[in-house]
Amino acid sequence: MLESSLKIGSVAGIRIGIHYTWLIVFVLISWTLNTYFAASHPDWSSTTTLAASVISALLFFGSIILHELGHSIVAIRRGISVRSITLFIFGGVAQSERDSDSALTEFLVAIAGPVVSLLLAGFFDVMRIVLSPISDVAMEACRWLSIINFAVALFNMVPGFPLDGGRVFRSLVWGATGNAVKGMNWAVTAGKIVAYGLMGLGIYASLSIGSIFAGVWYFAIGWFLLVSAQASGRAFVVDRVTHGLTVRDLMVREVPTVTAVTSIADWINEDVLTEGTRADIVLDNGRAVGLVSVTDSKKVPRERWATTPVRDIMTPMSGLKTLAPDMAAAAALEQMAGLSLNEMPVLEGAEVVGWVDREHLAKLLRLRMETAD
Repeated sequence: MLESSLKIGSVAGIRIGIHYTWLIVFVLISWTLNTYFAASHPDWSSTTTLAASVISALLFFGSIILHELGHSIVAIRRGISVRSITLFIFGGVAQSERDSDSALTEFLVAIAGPVVSLLLAGFFDVMRIVLSPISDVAMEACRWLSIINFAVALFNMVPGFPLDGGRVFRSLVWGATGNAVKGMNWAVTAGKIVAYGLMGLGIYASLSIGSIFAGVWYFAIGWFLLVSAQASGRAFVVDRVTHGLTVRDLMVREVPTVTAVTSIADWINEDVLTEGTRADIVLDNGRAVGLVSVTDSKKVPRERWATTPVRDIMTPMSGLKTLAPDMAAAAALEQMAGLSLNEMPVLEGAEVVGWVDREHLAKLLRLRMETAD
């Protein structure tokens, strides 16, 4: 999400960005507000109605940024570095360097966002009262902003991960049991229940009430929460089983190799189909010069495989994405997933000292999960 967002500024060293999907919900909110203001205040001009709608929508998203900054500032004070805040179609997300290391930290970071939203709801309600004798337009905008910020706080306190309430729930279970994994498992389960509930509500709204737009929206939010809860649970477990591990601990030391002059046909028949390897390091006089994968074989018509050496289709070492042996295992997994790579060589200096294969890695992680506390 960070990579595809547009930076709009930074606060306290935290990058603030907007994802392109934010434009969708911005237009929807502006359009909905324009319809509402036009119906409730027919005396307003179309220009005034549109301006009030757009400004209110912008102030709402400013409120979401402040909500996320609430999380971020508390996280920083508790020793957790925060890289960025990104606005997207379902709200905002703060990207931190690591997870909370205690139940208390998790609670304080999680509760900070809803507290900020409640404070904003109170602030806009006060401004509504102050501005009521001055400007009917400003009063109505503040009334809506007060209500929507209260709704944001209320919705986020639903006890299902990854909502703030889910994180608060997780911290309470964690604190009561002393078991972070149990806290996460309970919070993820609650998150799935909430997600299925919203998806069911969406189906009901579409079929029984006939409100297709609201139904699709509820279903989409539920689906997003379901996917996020499942992904967060998996990421948490992986982070725990890889904590303190490096690439050196998980890499395969017997690197699959093939000589540069070997034909594609021989490599496919003798290594790929027989040994089950999908990629090999290419050696020329004992020196690693590149990597050849099954995908590379598609560069050459099958009838030329017998006469084409693998060096003609390999990716040179200079063009390879590699891992360092002392790199954190969790970071390596993230990098492989981000690059959509199934295997990566491990380089120490200019020498290939190991090999990380995603399938082998997944097997090791499953075994570690089964034997973890």
